[in-house]
Amino acid sequence: MKINKNICFSLLVFLLLVNSSALALEKISGEKVETAAAINQGPEDALNRGTPRGSIIGFLQACAEFDFEKAAEYLDLRNLPQEAEAIGGPELARQLNHVLSRAVWLDDYTVSDNPDGVKGDGLPDYRDQLVVIKTHDGNVPIWMQHVPRGDGELIWKLSNRSVALIPELYDEFSYPPAIERIRGWFPEDASFLGVEAFKWFIIIVIVLLSWPIFYILGLLLTRLFSSPASPTYPLWRKVMTGPMVAVAILTLVSFTIARLGIGTKAQEIMEAKTLITLVLVWAMWTIISLFKKHQQEKLTKLGRPGAAKLMQPMTTFVRMLVVLMGTLFWLNNIGVNISTLLAGLGVGGLALALALQKPLEDMMGALTLFTQAPIRVGDLCRYGTIVGEVEDIGLRNTRIRTLTNTLVHIPNARIAHIEIENFAARTKIRFWPTLRLRYDTTADQLRALINDIREMLENHERVHDDPVRVRFTEFDDDAILIKVHCFLKTTNFPESLEIGEDLNFRIMEIVQNQGAKFALPGKSIYMEETS
Repeated sequence: MKINKNICFSLLVFLLLVNSSALALEKISGEKVETAAAINQGPEDALNRGTPRGSIIGFLQACAEFDFEKAAEYLDLRNLPQEAEAIGGPELARQLNHVLSRAVWLDDYTVSDNPDGVKGDGLPDYRDQLVVIKTHDGNVPIWMQHVPRGDGELIWKLSNRSVALIPELYDEFSYPPAIERIRGWFPEDASFLGVEAFKWFIIIVIVLLSWPIFYILGLLLTRLFSSPASPTYPLWRKVMTGPMVAVAILTLVSFTIARLGIGTKAQEIMEAKTLITLVLVWAMWTIISLFKKHQQEKLTKLGRPGAAKLMQPMTTFVRMLVVLMGTLFWLNNIGVNISTLLAGLGVGGLALALALQKPLEDMMGALTLFTQAPIRVGDLCRYGTIVGEVEDIGLRNTRIRTLTNTLVHIPNARIAHIEIENFAARTKIRFWPTLRLRYDTTADQLRALINDIREMLENHERVHDDPVRVRFTEFDDDAILIKVHCFLKTTNFPESLEIGEDLNFRIMEIVQNQGAKFALPGKSIYMEETS
């Protein structure tokens, strides 16, 4: 089976980003803890229990390492009910970690870095609220408490009042029997990226089972929105069976993770939203390709191949924006302050815009030419004194092949702002010669000649019946002028020349039949004899 290169590339980038995000998060978390410890150390304690924050971080880290003996050191195990005391500290620590992983996310914690805790929260000075767990019977607060260490110093632990509630909470948040059975297949301390092995097994099974289902649904949706005969069908299929399937699977996996629960380390990695960012960028990329293909087919059918060609650079620009926004979104999720980066991009973008002012003007001119379509490739037009056929409309300039077969390159910015006459837009072509007859032509000859020419034009199959005008207009210095005006039934310039030639021959025959003659340019001198 051939593997799609884009999928391989996406997976490779995902693995790299996951690794880098994990390292970044650990570094950021480490810096925060070190800074907090340096400023608010509290009493010296080997387990960093001098502050509420330090105590809960130590508890979660010990649970992430499956060292529940150590994790029990962060619980106040004094004066517990008999049933809770019988369970033992390590098991209570494991059960609490299980409850927190299923019921609480990082954003839910409200914990202080101050050795004295939070003041003015309505609780006793020796107690701080850590988190609120939502249960079927209502909200259950979990507290941290300032307790004596035994040597005269006070340290922070999970309140014994909250520890007493752990068995009841564990019963509510425990897994169904089927999940517990799967859990028993794997070692207790087997994990990857902070997620236990049995959860990875369940996630992988769900992905493998759901992928063919979503793929078939994607094929059905493809047939619903398109047909195999359509040029856009391959792109529809690519969208529906690629990123859309990935989005559906990610949604299902996220729901599964929320039901199974994960530890704080895995939650930190998920906060980066690396995989969902990649999938969304991939989805937008393929949707943009589909839109481009659809618009190109539509514009081509409308006879606008130039505008269709413009879709390529436009979609490339939009893709770059999508990748940029996805990158900024991901950087923000891993804790990078993007305000400075955005400011730098703004200044850099302004400098780039100034440097590329002329090319950008030409590109905007091309956008005007393609969208408003005053001229198209193949049109005969006049630009100033230049008359020729439009050979190509590019992003920077337009090429016109003149009547003398030379090639003129005109910047699009100039074409978009200067008048251009498009002969190809005519619905008919005008025929309007001026006949110059000699002064010795008689009035009767002129009347007969005008009537014959008018009748010939009205009966000609390639000339529009209305308007047809043949008029004796004026006396010139060296000729009598008759002006002819009518429209030919064609929009093709070479064909109009052919029709005009036929009409000219017929006019010459009419002039000759009436005994008239065309005047030659010049002046005549008449000498009068005097006696």
